Amino acid sequence: MQKPQGYDEATVYGEYETLPAGGYKCIIRNVMCTHTTNGKEYLKVDFDIAEGEYADFYSKKYDRDNREKPKWGGVWNIFIEGYNPGTTNSKFKGFIVAVEESNIGFKFDFNEQTLIGKKVGIVFREEEFMGQNGQLHTSSKPFFAAPYDVVESAAVPKPLKMQIGENTYGDIPTFEVSEDDDLPF
Repeated sequence: MQKPQGYDEATVYGEYETLPAGGYKCIIRNVMCTHTTNGKEYLKVDFDIAEGEYADFYSKKYDRDNREKPKWGGVWNIFIEGYNPGTTNSKFKGFIVAVEESNIGFKFDFNEQTLIGKKVGIVFREEEFMGQNGQLHTSSKPFFAAPYDVVESAAVPKPLKMQIGENTYGDIPTFEVSEDDDLPF
């Protein structure tokens, strides 16, 4: 057997650092206003941890990503419109207010590019998901924004747990097989 290409650089399966749920002081690296396939507008916010034990968390992960096209992990998609047409999503409003409160003298003028380089606090919650290997895994995802200086003391939201084996779509009617061999057509 020959040593495979990239063996020395490859990470061992299961040896990856995860971000614990909680509040983190972050810096916005990039912002793009885009749309879903059905036309819903949202901000794609790329960020990184700015301070503390997990500083540069996503930069470090990106630098270790040995795929042909590395992917940035610190991404938060924030929908602009609320559930009801003509309303604003409260998470979007909260994000903008948190950015304004975190950067002295900054007032958002609805030019998303002005958000790049700004500080903001982001509170993460733990979420369960089913992996490609069929096993249950957890990951921390952005949940809401808070002012930079107080984010570390923000209450951590309860984890989002998967309901294994339960129907997530509500009650689905079931049908019984008829013992009658006569077809109705």
